[in-house]
Amino acid sequence: MQILSLNGELERARVAEWIATLKKGDAAPLSNEDNLDIGDMEAADKDLVIALLRQYADIVEKKQGCPPLAKVNVEHHINTGNTAPIMLRRRRHAVSENLLIVDEMLSNKVIEPGEGAWGFPVVIVRKKDGSVRFCIDYRSLNAVTVKDLYPLPRVDETLEALHESQRFTSLDLHSGYWQLAVAKEDRAKIAFTTRRELFQFLRMPFGLCNAPSTFQRLMDCVLRGLTWVCCLVYLDDVVIFTKGTVAQQ
Repeated sequence: MQILSLNGELERARVAEWIATLKKGDAAPLSNEDNLDIGDMEAADKDLVIALLRQYADIVEKKQGCPPLAKVNVEHHINTGNTAPIMLRRRRHAVSENLLIVDEMLSNKVIEPGEGAWGFPVVIVRKKDGSVRFCIDYRSLNAVTVKDLYPLPRVDETLEALHESQRFTSLDLHSGYWQLAVAKEDRAKIAFTTRRELFQFLRMPFGLCNAPSTFQRLMDCVLRGLTWVCCLVYLDDVVIFTKGTVAQQ
């Protein structure tokens, strides 16, 4: 927030100019604009929100594949001390489902072939809609990992910060964990076993004990100066709040 102020980005005239540019409506409509549920607000406010979404369509429209890496100096590290490598026995799964998910992650550069001495079993979890969630059983790895004690926000303080706010914008990151790289020296430690071969993650997967702390550190870095002033963040969930109108927000 201080940087924005120093650069003049928050001056009333600059903000008014930016809003006027949005209202011109030069940007192309979103592909899913007819299905947008913006909420109950005045027509002028709703038009302004749609114009804002159009202006940043490159980050709000859903895309196929893996999102790009975050452009900040944060990587996920796994400190296991002097623990010897752990290689656990592979579990049996439906081959077609397993290979389909692995091939998709390979094409999106989420994983790569592994050659290390670590390996953990895949766990396929069936969702209510019939689709599957590809998980890795990292319990043995977590047991020997030095814990990262980076703090997560307190719920009570979060609720206090939202007091008397009138409008809220909720943002949920697409494949948030996959926007963060795993340190090169630690990738072998999160390898998983399949019938085909051993693979290891390039992006941070779910199931690691320190993943929430690493991701919160990333988000605090990205939104530094804005959190607790106009937005709050808990892992990959962000809420923007204001006590004024949409234009003020």
